[in-house]
Amino acid sequence: MTLRLTCLCLLCLAAGMVAAEEEFTFDASEYEAEPFSFGGYLELRPTLSLLDRCAPAYELGHPDGGPGAEARYLLRAHLEGAYDGGDVYARLRTEADLLGGDSGGDAAFTLQEAYAGWQVNPYLTLDVGKKQVKWGTGYSWSPVAFLDRPKDADDPDLPREGFNMLSVDYVKAFSGSIQNAALTLAAVPRTSDINPDFGDTDGTSYAGRLHLLWDNTDIDLMAISGDSGPVRYGMDFARNLQTNLAIHGEWSTSPSEPRLTVAPDGTLRADQVSANRLLLGLRYLTEDDVTYILEYQHNGPGLSRSDMDDFSTYAEDALEQYRATGDTAALARARQLSRLLQSAQPLGRNYLYLRASMQEPGGILYLTPAITLRMNLDDASFSLAPEAVYTGFTNWELRGRAYLLVGEPGSEFGGKPGQTRFELMARLYF
Repeated sequence: MTLRLTCLCLLCLAAGMVAAEEEFTFDASEYEAEPFSFGGYLELRPTLSLLDRCAPAYELGHPDGGPGAEARYLLRAHLEGAYDGGDVYARLRTEADLLGGDSGGDAAFTLQEAYAGWQVNPYLTLDVGKKQVKWGTGYSWSPVAFLDRPKDADDPDLPREGFNMLSVDYVKAFSGSIQNAALTLAAVPRTSDINPDFGDTDGTSYAGRLHLLWDNTDIDLMAISGDSGPVRYGMDFARNLQTNLAIHGEWSTSPSEPRLTVAPDGTLRADQVSANRLLLGLRYLTEDDVTYILEYQHNGPGLSRSDMDDFSTYAEDALEQYRATGDTAALARARQLSRLLQSAQPLGRNYLYLRASMQEPGGILYLTPAITLRMNLDDASFSLAPEAVYTGFTNWELRGRAYLLVGEPGSEFGGKPGQTRFELMARLYF
């Protein structure tokens, strides 16, 4: 009886396996990636700024007095789309912003990227259209980013608008000390309608980058020349010294580049100088999952301490003249200079950047606190930004951040109108 029962169970098991084999099918098409992809996020970012009435920029904007605080908000829709057809591909990235607050509102639409590409063979690709080119190894600043817009010093990870260009990439692998080499060549036109903010004059600029992976060290050599701006040369490197310690750096130079200076009488002068820029950095990860990023920045064409003092003197004289006579000519000139100088990134010559972030402190899942210091070493003013990011909700990112500006009224950070700013951000990814 036992033998019969055992044989019956084995027959049932065999029949089930045969049936399972007959039912199982594999269709490779079910696992193929779709050629089209789409995603993005919606963002709400309200801010509250506590204003410094003694700051030169505040006094120029409110010579007769004004509010002590300002509330603003940003609504943003960030959309991305891609097509991957194998040898042919395309990318699209857009942003639509709605700004509002105590000082009025505005709306803006930006086509950040829109380009198509063709992979001629495994080594050669061609791209044409509006594209962001990420050159450089620096986190907070990239002096060799010849084909990119400046990073937002307060949020370097934000995607940026690209430029219209034609680019070619050629990649080759080797088996010696040089393990990999890649050559990028790009042509960037500039007219009043195409790339109007790429340089100062119409024409075409040509740029190239040679990337080498040499004994586990990434090295890049770059150059750009053309009608739209000065000739520039640069190089960068990055290397892991240990599994938790890496170094990186960048250097660029220009034989002749305009440098803006402000005289005490408000005269703006552009002198042709030899410009050098440098960045040196470290990235270190501790056993407690704390990441430190330390960078030194040197911006040769930036404003010196005496330049800042000259502008402060002119701004004070313009305010005194307005309050004594009601004449707005000098005041308007000082406002224009203030907007021009504040738009420069970076404004000064020597900076220290330090950021520390920690993953899930105390076992609190999905929480990442961080603090960022940016200091102008020439005038000792600085910005301190503590923050916390939480990603515990599906498809959501929540962030709270504060900006504290410290310095004398005539310094870079002490001269800004917003002495303290509080910011909340909520993003919904899709």
